[in-house]
Amino acid sequence: MIFDKLLRIGFPALCASLTLLLGVNAYSLYSAQADYLHKDQLERSVLNDTLRFNTTGLEKLIARYSALKSPEDAAEAGKTYEALLNAFETWPSDAYSEIVGPSDYIQDKLVHIVRTSNRVKPFLDTLDDQSSVSNALIILQGIGSSLQQINQMVTQEAAKQMSAARKTFHFHQIVQDALVVVFLLVSLGWIWFSNKRSQVLQGQAEATREQTRLLEHRLDHDSVTGLVNSRVFAEIVRSTHDTLAPDQTLSILNIDLESRLPAINKFSLVTEEAILASTADLLRHAVDRMEGVNCLARSGGKGFLLMTVSDEEVGLTASVVANRIHDIFLRPVPTALGSFLISPAIGYADSTTVERDATDIIRNADLAVGNAVSYSRRRVVTYQPAMRAEMERRTIVENALARAIEANECLPHFQPQFNLMTGRIFGVEALARWYHSELGWISPSEFIPIAERNGDIVSLGWKILETSCSEVQLLPSDLSLSVNLSVAQILSDDVVAMLDECLGRTGLPASRLKLEVTETTLMSDLRRIQTTLVELRSLGIGISLDDFGVGYSALSYLTDFGWDEIKIDRSFATKAVKDKKIRDILKMVLGIAETMGSQVLIEGIETVEQRDVLVDIGCTIGQGYLFGGPMAIDDITTLFFSDHSKSTLAGL
Repeated sequence: MIFDKLLRIGFPALCASLTLLLGVNAYSLYSAQADYLHKDQLERSVLNDTLRFNTTGLEKLIARYSALKSPEDAAEAGKTYEALLNAFETWPSDAYSEIVGPSDYIQDKLVHIVRTSNRVKPFLDTLDDQSSVSNALIILQGIGSSLQQINQMVTQEAAKQMSAARKTFHFHQIVQDALVVVFLLVSLGWIWFSNKRSQVLQGQAEATREQTRLLEHRLDHDSVTGLVNSRVFAEIVRSTHDTLAPDQTLSILNIDLESRLPAINKFSLVTEEAILASTADLLRHAVDRMEGVNCLARSGGKGFLLMTVSDEEVGLTASVVANRIHDIFLRPVPTALGSFLISPAIGYADSTTVERDATDIIRNADLAVGNAVSYSRRRVVTYQPAMRAEMERRTIVENALARAIEANECLPHFQPQFNLMTGRIFGVEALARWYHSELGWISPSEFIPIAERNGDIVSLGWKILETSCSEVQLLPSDLSLSVNLSVAQILSDDVVAMLDECLGRTGLPASRLKLEVTETTLMSDLRRIQTTLVELRSLGIGISLDDFGVGYSALSYLTDFGWDEIKIDRSFATKAVKDKKIRDILKMVLGIAETMGSQVLIEGIETVEQRDVLVDIGCTIGQGYLFGGPMAIDDITTLFFSDHSKSTLAGL
């Protein structure tokens, strides 16, 4: 700040002031010098006049004539006298007038001298007479005395003026020298401060360049792993692809850890970053040992991207590299926070799968790893053109889903539930179905996961719930309605109030409604969900545990909550026919359910043999394609309640 003010204001203003003072003083010095020289000339002129205006020479000639009687002296005395008279005519000179100015005293003296001088003429003509000589000398001595007084007065004044002019000249010389010295010092100071400021600016510029370099590095690199980011990676891939030789192949590997990392609710973000950093070190070490051109980068998600270039002689094929990368994770990944066993999803694609845009290779590798993640494959997946068609279809489905929900294209179909002992239908399960005008029927296994990912599952769930609550009232009033409740719905703060309002709007008694919750849903937040289920039950709604036996089933789920119904996964119906262990497990679950006061429903019954085996075990209710698949409400009424439908319509 000080440097800036000095350089911007102080030094320029000071130098400008000094320059102005130097100019003014230089003019004054020039004037003083001219005055000094003029005064010197005046003084010299006065001295010359002093020599001219005196009677000493004439007195000597007269005295010598008186002694020697030399005619030449008399003639010379006459000439000298005439010259003196002529000089008096031009006296006082301009120099005298300039020095003393108009002076009455000098003027009177001069008039007196001229008059007195005229009295000398008669005596010069009679110099042979001694009295004439004496009288002439007396008069000339008086004139000389007067001239001496005048000359002395003028000479003193000239000397005084000359001295003043000299002092003024010397003063301005000193001032000029001082100003020059000060100007030089200020200039040197300006130069020093400018140099100092330049050094400061250079330091700031260097700091700015370093900061810019760090910022560029941060923009181009991942902060956790230090690897280049996906944007820079794409540029490298593009430039490398443009320079590929005909016999070279560029391959991209996508190593995805998104679904393989420890859950955040179990481990901290620091742990996740430690795993990513250590994984990057392992991959970097592996890549450094590879031949040929390669580049390792951090992907946009929780994973990595690897580019390799190979030909017939140098480099490994993408398949070999991918499997080597896969083998790295056969051992736990060591970190400062412990070791973690991770099985990444790996997908790869190469330049033979694209024709123009090199970044399509990256997208193809993304599709391959997405396929590995979607199907939970723990092996290397190679890109196939069908994956792009699948992705394009998924994009169409994603874009159309929200509109389909709003336009009531997603509607409930109902699968009947039967009493295995009597063969009578006692309830239906509402399942979401979607018919697309261009794609036809879209499977729930396709659009439900999409709805869960993009957040449409909540609106879809409420739409199916309210529609099914309305439509099921076309069936006999003793039939129950089972509807799935998603994680997003049950974790909503207003789920109880919304269900209460839904029942109020549709007029469906709460006792006819059963809400199905999966074990996976319970795992997300067990205590909170159990509290919500208790509140829902207080409305009179039945609560069902769906898909029991899938994944990491635990008997604690059966006993920690008083379920109204436990639905056994369809896999048990298939295996129970030939596997005695499965039958024993089912008997155990039936016993626990009986103790808990819960009924057990078997899903996926497709054959008479399966039904008979399950009945022998003790199962009393079930559903499956043996009895009927999901169908529209009209089909339910037509197939199972035709008389009821007619009576219902007649009452409308």
